[in-house]
Amino acid sequence: MAEAVRAGAGAGPVAPQAAPKAGAGAVATGPGVGGVAKPAAAPPATATPVGTGALPAAFAAEEVGRFAPLYPLPRLELASGRGTRVRDAAGREYLDFVSGIAVNALGHAPPGLARAVAAQMRVLTHCSNLFANRPAIGLANALLEATGYDRVFFCNSGAEGIEAALKFARVRARARGLAGRDVLAFRDGFHGRTAFALSVTWNPSYREPFEPLMPGIRFADYNRLEALDAALDGSVAAVVVEPVQGESGAIPATREFLDALRARTTALGAALVFDEVQCGMGRSGRLLAAEHYGVRADFTVLSKALGGGLPLAAVLMTEGASAGLAPGQHGCTFGGGPAAAAAGAFVLARVRRPGFLARVRRRARELEAGLAGLVERHGSLAAARGLGLLRAVEVAADAPYDAPALVAAARESGLLLVRGGERAVRLLPPLTVGADEIVEALEKLEAAIARLELTGGTRS
Repeated sequence: MAEAVRAGAGAGPVAPQAAPKAGAGAVATGPGVGGVAKPAAAPPATATPVGTGALPAAFAAEEVGRFAPLYPLPRLELASGRGTRVRDAAGREYLDFVSGIAVNALGHAPPGLARAVAAQMRVLTHCSNLFANRPAIGLANALLEATGYDRVFFCNSGAEGIEAALKFARVRARARGLAGRDVLAFRDGFHGRTAFALSVTWNPSYREPFEPLMPGIRFADYNRLEALDAALDGSVAAVVVEPVQGESGAIPATREFLDALRARTTALGAALVFDEVQCGMGRSGRLLAAEHYGVRADFTVLSKALGGGLPLAAVLMTEGASAGLAPGQHGCTFGGGPAAAAAGAFVLARVRRPGFLARVRRRARELEAGLAGLVERHGSLAAARGLGLLRAVEVAADAPYDAPALVAAARESGLLLVRGGERAVRLLPPLTVGADEIVEALEKLEAAIARLELTGGTRS
């Protein structure tokens, strides 16, 4: 297993593989994905801090000392939002290209969502998994019809969904009489913070404080076909992969890579699990990002946008993938509850409206072209990449600022962004974003970049 690294005690970090070049000034990307890149540059120059003095009034100082110190506190306090725009506690307006980390696919306070959820809550809010409820049955029917899968399991979050899918994959392996129970994941992948999901998440700094984690996990390089033969053998029961790596900076898989994963897992009898928690539910311009590739997984996990802001996840599976599942093996008290299912049905119906996804693809092309222009005009940017409205720019290694400084400078310009990986910054607008809002966001981002190129800054 020369090309695979086993996770767990003693497994030290391995430097992520550099993105393959598709020729001068380009990054190899997935189908229909534009990317612009520049050659790697020299080590970063010394930079000066951005923004000094007291925090703005809209930062929630009361968090400090009250909340567990698991986030950088204090944080900007958001008070209200409508569509692509939000206001902070001091009344300042921002363009929100974070969307609750790809949750608010329909924007803030989408018309009709609160009414649909409130109507359900007036009659039945929660009943547990001991009883059926009509909203969950309706959502299941709609999801299965829309995706072509055979069965679904509802839970609350992406991490829970991945946890369930990997457990189900091991049950499937046992039911099929397979010898192995190992799981193959990929460098730079992110799948969640619960025990099994964290075990298949690459970032060593996330894993190491909680080791020992789940045994039987191995990692290989993302988008490297030549690494698969050494990483995949009869000990593997499942392979989990993001069609677009989100947290690592909007890195799409290549068609050849996902084709190879499907062929090899089928040959071994192993399950293929697609993590579409961030890239699914229309963010790629298709309902499932896998549709761009023509590859079908045994399990697909959806969450984030599915619930419209309420906690909801769905593990979609084929009939064969559900082999061996039986009552009592797994469960979720809140999963598929009436209120959350009503929200999910509302979001799915909106995303499936005629013309909705075509409009997402148009907006994605506009954003892609705009980001490519920024890379061409600014030497401090190394690349722009992504799929659909899951996009990122990468800060060059020799830039006089870092990714956190760019997030802060964009916020000062009235644009909310989120980091992705070591040097990338993600743009995750609502799927309902307007063409004029994309232009405005690009102007704000360029202003932030230009300011940082003059003044420098680090926030790491």
